[in-house]
Amino acid sequence: MRYQQIIFDVDDTLIDFAATEDFALHSLFNAHHWQLTNDIQRRYHSYNQGLWRELELGKINYDQLTKMTFHNFIKKNLGLEVDGEKVMNEYRSYFGETHKLLPGVEDTLRFAKKQGYKLTVLTNGEKYMQRYRLELAGIKKYFDLIVTSEEAHYSKPDSHVFDYFFSRTEIGANDTVFFGDGLKSDILGSENYGLDSIWYNHRHRKNTLNLHPIFEVDNYPQLVQLMQNDFQRKY
Repeated sequence: MRYQQIIFDVDDTLIDFAATEDFALHSLFNAHHWQLTNDIQRRYHSYNQGLWRELELGKINYDQLTKMTFHNFIKKNLGLEVDGEKVMNEYRSYFGETHKLLPGVEDTLRFAKKQGYKLTVLTNGEKYMQRYRLELAGIKKYFDLIVTSEEAHYSKPDSHVFDYFFSRTEIGANDTVFFGDGLKSDILGSENYGLDSIWYNHRHRKNTLNLHPIFEVDNYPQLVQLMQNDFQRKY
């Protein structure tokens, strides 16, 4: 086989992040009787993405992210003073309840496992939360190794998170391919590390960074076809 190991991202690669965020945010605002308009939801999504980019770049850490996110957002958009850490923990409890898989995920994992690939996860997220969500989604059993940025103390695209990952597996980077949706985290991190990657571009975004994944797909049946062809030709 061209590769022995496939690394998967979690959010918006295995689990539908948009559906998860939507459920968690509505649940949180409903519990506090806060009005959640479409505009506020769009603002939260943009604001949250910005904070995660800062985390990925090492500008803030997890503790700062936890305390800042809702404290700052609710104060700015609703004019209310809240305990940021307490509200974030409440939000995460709702976030953990949602685990909608993207179409074709489990069939693809089952096929890959039968083909003999070692399946692993490398995710920017919390150790307990990501494992719990994969368990609830019924797919944790397919993975031989799950590594989170919380454990590694670095986030994708930082090369240190890849160093940590490969210290935990016996299969090297030359025999591994990364499959993920995140251009600025998964694909950039892989390229900088010298690791082959497949961009799961199901949201049909532009390659604004001019990166070079070996393949680009927008659904899981295309990944299955790549495996059937041993990744030997462009889909």
